Amino acid sequence: MTGPERDEFDRMIEQEIADTIPTQGVVDEVNPWHEPIDRIAGGLALTGITLNFLYLQYLLPAVGVVLQYLGFRALRRNGAAFRLAWALSVVRLVWVGAFLVLSVTPWLPTGNLDIGLGLAGMGIQIVQMLALRAGLRQVCRTADIEPKSDPLKAAVCWEGFILVLAFSPLAHSWLAAIPMLIAFVCIVRALFRLGEAMGEAGYCFTAAPVRLNTSAVRWGFLGGCLLLMLALSVCVNHPRLDAAPMEEHGEAEIRQQLADLGLPDEVLADLKDEDVRALDGAFHVACCAEMLAFGPDAQSMTLCDQTNAPERAPIEPEISPGKDTMIASTYYIELPEYRMAVLHRLAWVQGSAYWGDAFSAFEDSDYGYDLIGGRLVYEKRRQTYAAPIPDLADNTVTTTNMFGTYTSNQISGVISYPLGADNPRGYMLYVMQLDENRVFGATGINYYHASQPFCLPYRTPRDRTLGWNDHARLQHYSNFNTQLERSAAEA
Repeated sequence: MTGPERDEFDRMIEQEIADTIPTQGVVDEVNPWHEPIDRIAGGLALTGITLNFLYLQYLLPAVGVVLQYLGFRALRRNGAAFRLAWALSVVRLVWVGAFLVLSVTPWLPTGNLDIGLGLAGMGIQIVQMLALRAGLRQVCRTADIEPKSDPLKAAVCWEGFILVLAFSPLAHSWLAAIPMLIAFVCIVRALFRLGEAMGEAGYCFTAAPVRLNTSAVRWGFLGGCLLLMLALSVCVNHPRLDAAPMEEHGEAEIRQQLADLGLPDEVLADLKDEDVRALDGAFHVACCAEMLAFGPDAQSMTLCDQTNAPERAPIEPEISPGKDTMIASTYYIELPEYRMAVLHRLAWVQGSAYWGDAFSAFEDSDYGYDLIGGRLVYEKRRQTYAAPIPDLADNTVTTTNMFGTYTSNQISGVISYPLGADNPRGYMLYVMQLDENRVFGATGINYYHASQPFCLPYRTPRDRTLGWNDHARLQHYSNFNTQLERSAAEA
C-alpha cells in the first residue's frame, strides 16, 4: 500500500470512528440528571456570592433562584422529596422577587424584621438542600448504586457554619471568610460532578411536563421584576403635591418696604402673607446668587455676592445646552433685635425636578433659628399654582467624615413638580437669632437633583443630600454680616 493510499485509509477509519462517538447532546439525553443538577449547583453558587457593585448583589441572587427553580421543576416527578424542594424553590423565587421590588421603595423590612427574614430564608435553603439530598439518595437506592460523595451534606454544614459565624466575633474577619470561601467553591464543584455521577441512574428519571420553556421562565421573571421596580420607582420618587391656585396677595405695605430694600418683585410675588409678616421691620437686604448645573461634569458659578463684594455687578449666566440648571439665591434680610432672616430661593432655568429632589439647609448660628415656612410655585395652563414643600422639617442630623462625627440641626425638604410644570421655583424661610457679638456668619444649602426615578437601593431624599462624591449633589454657600459689622468696616 502506497503512502497516499495509507493516508486515505486512515481518514476513512477516523471518519467511521467519529460517526460512532456520541455528541454531548446525546450524552445529556442518556443522563437526564445532568442538566437539572447543574442548574441547582449553579443557582447555589450565584445565591451564595455577594458582590456589591454594578447591582450584582441583586442580579446574581435573582438569576440563581431562577436556575434553582428550573432545576427542581425538572425533578419534581421523581419523588416526594423532590416535590418539597420544588415547592420551596417557588417560595424562594417569590421571596427574592419581592426583595428586589421592595429594594427601590422605603418599604423594605429593616432592623429585627430584616434579620428574622434573613434567618428564615437561610432555613428554607437548608431544608431545600436536605430534601434534594434525600431525593437523590432514594434514587441511588432504587438504582442500586453507591454515591461516591455527599456534597449536599457538606453544603448544609456550610450553611450552618455561616449562620454561627454571622453571630460570632469573626463575622467580619478575613481569617474566617477565606476558609469559608474556599470550602464553598469546593462544595459547588462537587455538586456539578454529582450530575455526572447520577448518569447510572438515568432509567429512574421521570420527566416532568412543563408549560413554559426555560427562556420564558428566566426572562419572564427577571423582566417582570424590572418592570415592577421601574413602576414603583416612579410612584415613590414622584411625590404628589397638595397644590392649589395661588391666592391674592395681601400685606401690601410690608411688601413695598421689602421691594424698596431691594427684594426682587418675582421673589415677593411668591411669598405667602404670613411669611411676609415675619419680615416686618426689615431694614437691610443682601443677596448671593449662584448658578448650579447638574450632570457628570457638574459645575457652579457665582452670579452675584452682595455680602463679600457688594460693588461687583451681577453676572449674566451662560446656560449650557442640555444640562439641568437652577439658580440658587440666598437673601439675607436683617430684622430688629439682632435677627437675620434667611430666604433660600431655588428657581429652575433649564430642566426641572420631577423625581424627588431634596435639599438640606444649614447655618452656623450659636443661638438657634425658627423655621418660618416655604413652598413650591409653578405655572400650568396659564395658572399659577403653589404647594407646601413636601416633608419640610427641622431635624437633628449626625454626619461622619474624615474629620470626625458631627451633630447639627438641618432644615430639609423634598422638591418635585408635576410633569409639564412651567417656571418651577420655590423658597424656604427661617430666622436666625444673633447678638451684638455675633455680627457675621454663613449659611448653606445642599441640593440633590435626581435626573431619573430609579434608585437602587432606595435612599430617602434627605439621605441623598448627605453624600459628597456625587455629581448630582451641589452646594450653595454664602456669607452674611450685620449692621454692626458693616458699620465697623466703614469706620
